[in-house]
Amino acid sequence: MEDKCQHADYTVEGALGAILGAVRSFASETKQDELLDRVCDTTCDALDFGAVSIALLDEDECFRIKARTDRRKGVDWTPESEFRLPLADLNILFKIGTKIGDAIWVDGRNEMVTRLAKRGSVLEKPVSIQPSAWLSTSMLIVPFNRSPEGLFGLLLPEDPYDGRAPSSLLALLLSTLASFASISIQLLEKRSYGDAQQRILYAQRLRIARVYRASGAVQRAGQLQEMLQATADAVTGAGGFRKAVIYLREGELLELRATSGVTAAEAGDLDSGSPVSLAHFAGVMQPQMRISRSYLFDKHRYSIPRGLEPFIVALGRMAGTGEPFGVDEILTVPITDQQKLLGVISVAGPDDGESPNLEQIQALEFFADQAGTAVSQMVYFDELKSLAERDPLTGLFNRRSFWNIVDQVVSSARGAGLSVAALFVDIDHFKAVNDELGHAVGDSVIKEVAKALSGRLRSQDVIARFGGEEFVVLVMGVDVSQATSLAESLRMVVSAVEVADLTGALTISVGVAVAESKSAVFSAHTLVEELIRKADAALYRAKVFGRNRVEVYR
Repeated sequence: MEDKCQHADYTVEGALGAILGAVRSFASETKQDELLDRVCDTTCDALDFGAVSIALLDEDECFRIKARTDRRKGVDWTPESEFRLPLADLNILFKIGTKIGDAIWVDGRNEMVTRLAKRGSVLEKPVSIQPSAWLSTSMLIVPFNRSPEGLFGLLLPEDPYDGRAPSSLLALLLSTLASFASISIQLLEKRSYGDAQQRILYAQRLRIARVYRASGAVQRAGQLQEMLQATADAVTGAGGFRKAVIYLREGELLELRATSGVTAAEAGDLDSGSPVSLAHFAGVMQPQMRISRSYLFDKHRYSIPRGLEPFIVALGRMAGTGEPFGVDEILTVPITDQQKLLGVISVAGPDDGESPNLEQIQALEFFADQAGTAVSQMVYFDELKSLAERDPLTGLFNRRSFWNIVDQVVSSARGAGLSVAALFVDIDHFKAVNDELGHAVGDSVIKEVAKALSGRLRSQDVIARFGGEEFVVLVMGVDVSQATSLAESLRMVVSAVEVADLTGALTISVGVAVAESKSAVFSAHTLVEELIRKADAALYRAKVFGRNRVEVYR
């Protein structure tokens, strides 16, 4: 091997010394662009090249110039900013080039190089020495490799001061420099990745801590709607998103139940399409969209499911135009409990304006799990409360819950100057039905009578099953004549009820009592007790006079 580098006055020892001296400084760099600039500078200064570029492989499988040093005086030339060398064209250059150690020498006189130059994959660069082995389209390519992925960058020296073709010694020195540079780039990437991970973990710890605190607030919410609102507020406050909407499952529908960070107009847009069919919503929860346990829908990749257009448009508008997330993407986080879908959380407008990464999604899922447990507990609590307040056979208020709501209902009516009427209803000859046809038929009779009575009353009227075959109805704002007419209409409605295995018509007897708004009674509870006592007395008269009739207490 020659004991002198073929470039200028550099000895092999001098070139290696310059390279090793520069390599020691590579480790001190903290930014990739500064490291790449130092590699280019070292290549020019240690090995006597007029200019050097470094190109790195981008996600689109094209190499683009990321750093460049030009030591030549009087040369005003820089590569086009949009220069791109596709990986496929690089493979062509490797095939037509001459391998010198780990480097590839491409003679610019090759016809294929001319073709690649015409389509922009090879740059026509100025050359200082004429004539020279280096033409404007000649290339010396020194790869940057990483294990196990392979090629990720190119060291591209150009225009050597002596104009000669590269020797094996020069190629060896360049490959040595490229190897050190490649290792330094990878170490910097790992260090940067580690720093980024530390920042993410720290942010996640803060977020999870906020989520825990938010979950505590959710668990303390006393009512289902309050809990749902607390959940939506926690997603925007602790989950890292500016807007959140929560849908709860009602059978095969999803109904909008809570929003946070959403304007009244946006809420109206979302609610205009509510409830949403669960089958339609499944269109944004496809397996191919899944990230962890959530689903990221991208309008550019998937078509909008039929029936979800209003929802997609409204939620997209919430994020605001120009943001990378929300306009084209929708993140849906299922609310589940023991694999049962209870609802969904849809979010838009992340605080950092970027598409959510896996860590962010998992943090949101952590909260969704807490919310799922809370929703399940609240639903269960509401079911228990309903069972405690309602008669299980008819679904009407039971006697206990009737007395619990009397004060509020009657006090409001009296405060508005309205009279209060009580109707005491009893099914005629009910004992005979039970004795002759059995309790199953008796239960059917009670259910059908309750249904008929409820269907005739107004939403503000109160009806309760008082026990056995007896019902009590409270009606506000009616006088004696109106209360009597209502009682007669109830009797007629029940007479039209048909029950399997029951022969003959169903009949009821009704007692009516009315208290004027100026009635001198100290409490609503006492007033209703007195009204029911009087209505019961009137009911007794109706039975004495033959049943299937209405009597008014006088």
